[in-house]
Formats: sequence, C-alpha cells, structure tokens
Amino acid sequence: MAKIDATGAFSDRDASRWRSRLRSFFTADDNVDSSWLDNVIPSRRFLYPALAVIAALKLMSVFFVVPLADEGYYWLWGQFPAWSYYDHPPLGGWMMAFTSALMGDGLWALRSVTIPVYTGILAIIWFWVRELVEPDQRRDAFLTAAAVFTATPWMMQYTSILFHDYLLIGNGIAAAHFFALFVRSVDRGERKYRHLYLACIFVGLAGLSKYSGVFIGLGFAAWVLFSPMGRSLLGTVHVWLGGGVAMILQAPVIYWNVVHDWPSFRYHLHDRIGDTMYDNALMRMFDWTENYIWMLSPILFLVLLRFLFSNPQAPGLMGFQRPGRWVFIVTMAAFTYITLSTSVSFYWTVTGLLFFSPVAFFFFKSEFEVRLHLIWGIFFCAMQVFNFTVVPTSMLTGTKTPFDFRISHGLHQIADEFAAIEKEFEPELLITTDYRTASLLALTMQRSDIRAMSRRVDMFDFWFEPSEHKGKDALVLVYDRFPETDLVTENFEKVRVIREFSVERLGIEIQAYKFVYAENYSGTGIH
Repeated sequence: MAKIDATGAFSDRDASRWRSRLRSFFTADDNVDSSWLDNVIPSRRFLYPALAVIAALKLMSVFFVVPLADEGYYWLWGQFPAWSYYDHPPLGGWMMAFTSALMGDGLWALRSVTIPVYTGILAIIWFWVRELVEPDQRRDAFLTAAAVFTATPWMMQYTSILFHDYLLIGNGIAAAHFFALFVRSVDRGERKYRHLYLACIFVGLAGLSKYSGVFIGLGFAAWVLFSPMGRSLLGTVHVWLGGGVAMILQAPVIYWNVVHDWPSFRYHLHDRIGDTMYDNALMRMFDWTENYIWMLSPILFLVLLRFLFSNPQAPGLMGFQRPGRWVFIVTMAAFTYITLSTSVSFYWTVTGLLFFSPVAFFFFKSEFEVRLHLIWGIFFCAMQVFNFTVVPTSMLTGTKTPFDFRISHGLHQIADEFAAIEKEFEPELLITTDYRTASLLALTMQRSDIRAMSRRVDMFDFWFEPSEHKGKDALVLVYDRFPETDLVTENFEKVRVIREFSVERLGIEIQAYKFVYAENYSGTGIH
C-alpha cells in the first residue's frame, strides 16, 4: 500500500512505482530488426507531399463536407437525450448532447468531436511503430502507417463524419490494442489481466456505439474457445469477469428497450429483414464485396489477406492476428448469412477490420504497394470530398445519384425558403415526408420542432404524439421520392401546393422540391 508522508504527499518511491505501473499499461519491450522497412517506406519526396494532400483531404472531410442525412438525425438525438434509441445504441446521441452543450450546434463544432477519436487511433499506431521499429526509422514508419490508415477511403470518411462508426472504429481499435497486449502477455506466460479488462471496457463502449460492436466480443470469445492458447484461459475468473464488464455496459440499451417493449431488437432482428435492393442473393453479395474492396483499396484488400493467412514481417503482431482472424470470420459469417435475405452495406462489417487497420502498414511488402494504396486513397477521397462539397460526380456523368447524396446539397437555400413561407403562412406544424430531410433541416435551422411524416418507424415516432396536434395546419416539404399524395393527403383534410423550387449546382438540377400547405391534421399518425 502506498505511504503518505507528513505533508500528505506520496513518497518518491511510491510515486515512481505508480508511474511505472501507468507506463506498463501502454508500453511493451519488443526489440526487433526492422531493416525490412527499407523496402516499404516510400521516399520522403513522395511521402511528405502525399501526407500534405491526405491531411488537407482529412480536414476538408471534417469541416467542409456538407452534412449528411444521418448526421442531422443524430444531432436531434442529442436534443432529446435518452437511455438509448430506436436505430442504434446511445453513445452517439450522448456525444451529440455533450458536444452541443460544450461547443454549440454548428456543424464544425459538432464534427470536431471526431478529432480526439482519430488522434487516439494515431496514438495507437505510434505505439506499435515505436515498439516494433528501430529508432532511426520510427518517424518515417509512423508517417507511412498514419498515411496508410488515413488514406483508406473507408477510414477517411467514417472517422470524419458523425455517423456512429467513428465511435465504433475508435473504441474497436482501442479494444484490439489491449487484446493484442493481453494475448502477447499470455504468450510470454505473464497474463497481464489489466489489459484484458481494458479491452473488455472498450468492447462494451463499441457495443454502445453500434450493435455490430458485439462481433468484436464474439470474435475474441471464438478465439478463446477454438485456440489452444485461448482455451487455457477458460479456467480463470478474469475472462468471465471481463465478458461481464462488457455486458454490464449495455445496461442502458436493455433498460430502454424493456421500457419500450424491445423496439430496437424487433427492428434489427425482424422488421428490416427482407429490405433489399436486389432480389438475387448473389447480386447482394457482389454489391457488398465490390464496395468493400473499393473503400479499402484493392491493394489494401490484398494486404488484408496477408494479415489473415500469413505471418507478419514484424514479430510482436500475433496478438492482433490471432484474435483478429476470428473477429473477421465471425463478422463476415454473420453478414454473409444476412445477405441471403437482406442487402448489406459494406460499412456494417467494419468490425472485421479493427484488428487489422492499426497495424496494416506492417503487412505491406514493398514501397510500390504503399504508393499505389496512397494514390488510390487520394483519388478516391478527393472524389468523395468533391461529391459532398460541390456536386455529386454521378450527376456530371449522367448516372443514377443516390437520394441521400442529393438532399445534402442546398440546405441553406431550402431553410431560407422554409423560413420565408413559415413567416407568411404561420403554420402550427412543420413537417417533411422523410426523417432525412426533417433531420437535415433541423440541424441547418438549429431547431428541434420539425417533424417527419413517414411510413418508416424512426425516432420521430417517439418524439411526436399525433393526438396532441389534431386539427392543426402544417407546412410540408415534399419531393419526388415521397410525393404529397402518398402520405400527406391521408392525414390532412385539405392539401395544396404553394411553392415549387429546385436546388442546382453547376447548372445541374440536383433535387426538386414542393412546399405544401396541409390543413386540419387528423391526429391519428402513420403507425
């Protein structure tokens, strides 16, 4: 036990002991030959300009990309704090509430919360570079590793915007880091259980970020059950207590769902099953795989295969590979099964990459591979930034543009139209026919009284009690995907179009809108 001297301070010996314990959480002692990196690290004439471009794209992705539909939706979660939410667990909503209270509701302020998470990921990358690379190579090795991670289109986008993925990725990589330290300690006969407990805490936080965070825990559990090293841990209480810690952190989700009769679980395990863009399961699988590879980069996909099927060039990484392979298998097996009946978005499967991503650099074999990956990432990320700052590139080529891309443009124009018509007609309700536009307008206008009228169940059904608004008149924003005749006329006695306009960029019409004045709301709602 630490002793306190007469002045109330810790003794020098105790202070030194506690500093040593703290350092042991975050340090290791691998001494390795990293001469192989001479063939992997690009020349500074290439690396430094590439880093400058990647850093600029990262800053633009955070601070200049237009708000995406779900970002507005999650901002509203922060305006209506709850123990959990219909679509996802609560950590993203809690972060929005905290950031709004601390920094305000501007998009720049809100997205700034992604920066500490991204910085934490870079710190973990630096940790492994420092431990596995000789001092004279560490700086360029770290810069290359950071560039590889940041230039990956998947990671660039989803660590920059306010989708819950930035929290899942950050917490998942932290869990992978501590699991790797724990597995390495087991391999050395040390069994540093503090690393296991920290890993389980981050697994719990990943589960509070997105439900798919469960695959990190299930993957590690599979490694424990199906590997000789893992099975040796089953007789210890710490593995079971660690799993209990991760599960206890899900208490807010369980409580909210119990109170509301399990809506989140019904939605994810039943209601959304069968929601598909393709009738053929092979087409669904092809669509998912194609996007998966493009958003990683073809080169990084090949590097991922090395992570899964070969030994690393740098010793000390088996702590990532051993459980990481199982996390990948569990994730991909689960979503492959889901693909048999439902379309799967590539980014749902990010948990399978979280043991690989922070150490991906160590599985490259040549400078040429690194260059190709960075060039691919710069091109792809620049296209993403252009899509969400200027105009969707698909509209320039005449191909089909996803609806979510179109409605993010011209929000201030729509908000100005909304405000002008509201002042003229003084409606009692403000409505759009989709949660996306309702959320985007709410964020743009920084008001939480805009409602969505949609057949889809979402959090607006928990925030809006129809019977309280019976007989009221509404100003409704409608558009081609959800025409006013589809829903509004079913819920109001009289409907008339009062204004039509469109949002244009570079002389191209991105999206047409109508404002409808709807009288005498029935008060019965949609669901």
